[in-house]
Amino acid sequence: MKDDIDRPERDGSGSRGAPKGKLRYLLAVDSVDFKTVETNDPIILGRQVLEKRGLRPSEAFSLFNILPNGDFEDVRPDEELDLREDGIERLIAFSTDRVFRATLNGRVIAWGVASIPESALRHLAGIGPDESVFLEVRGGTDRLVPEGGHGDLDPNGTEAFITAPRPRAYFFVVNGKRYESAEPRLTGLQIKARVENWNPEHDLLLEGHGDDPDRVIADDEYVDLDALHGPVRLSPVPKANFG
Repeated sequence: MKDDIDRPERDGSGSRGAPKGKLRYLLAVDSVDFKTVETNDPIILGRQVLEKRGLRPSEAFSLFNILPNGDFEDVRPDEELDLREDGIERLIAFSTDRVFRATLNGRVIAWGVASIPESALRHLAGIGPDESVFLEVRGGTDRLVPEGGHGDLDPNGTEAFITAPRPRAYFFVVNGKRYESAEPRLTGLQIKARVENWNPEHDLLLEGHGDDPDRVIADDEYVDLDALHGPVRLSPVPKANFG
C-alpha cells in the first residue's frame, strides 16, 4: 500500500504545483527489502529507476510497480512514473528479464526466479504471525508453505497462493526428540516413518500417564497427539524384550 509522505500541494485551480522538497519512492531488488530513494524529479522513467541502482542496461532487467490493491504492474524502461500522485510508489526490480507470475490471494504477483521465499509471500500479503501461506491445490488439499521455506513457481504462471489462519501444530516426543505434525493423530506406522533411523526390529512403546501402563502401539493403531496431560512420549523397544 502507498504511504502518505511528501505529497506536493496543488494550486487553486486543482492542478498540481511544483513539489516541495524531494520526492520519494520505495525500491527493492530481487527481494522485498524496500529502501527509500529520494529524487528531485517529479516524473521518472523506468530506466532511471534501474540505472540509479546500477542496473544497466535496463532492458536486461525487469521492473514492477506494486499497485495499492497488491497487483504487480510491469514498468517498461521508457514508461513514466509520476511521483506527484498521492502516496508513494513501491517498486520491485529483478536482475533478470525472465519473470515468473503467480497469484497471491487472487492478486497477480511476479518474481525473478523459479521459487519465492515464504517470507516474501508473507510480506506481499501483509499477514501477521497468526496466518500462514498455502499453495492452492484444486481438487486436493492445499499445501502449507513452511516458515523459512519457498514456494515453487510454474513457468506457465498457474500457481496460486492463498493465506489462511496458521494451522495448529501437534507434536510427539521419541527418545527426547520432538517431532511436529499438522495432524492431531497418527498411526504407529506413520510415527515410525517420521523417526530418524527407526529400527524395524523395534516396537513403538507409548509411555503411560500417571497410573496408566506403558503399552506397545500397533502399526495400524492411532495415537492421539492432542493429549490434555502434556506431550505424547514414545520410545523404541526391542520386540523380544517387551511383553
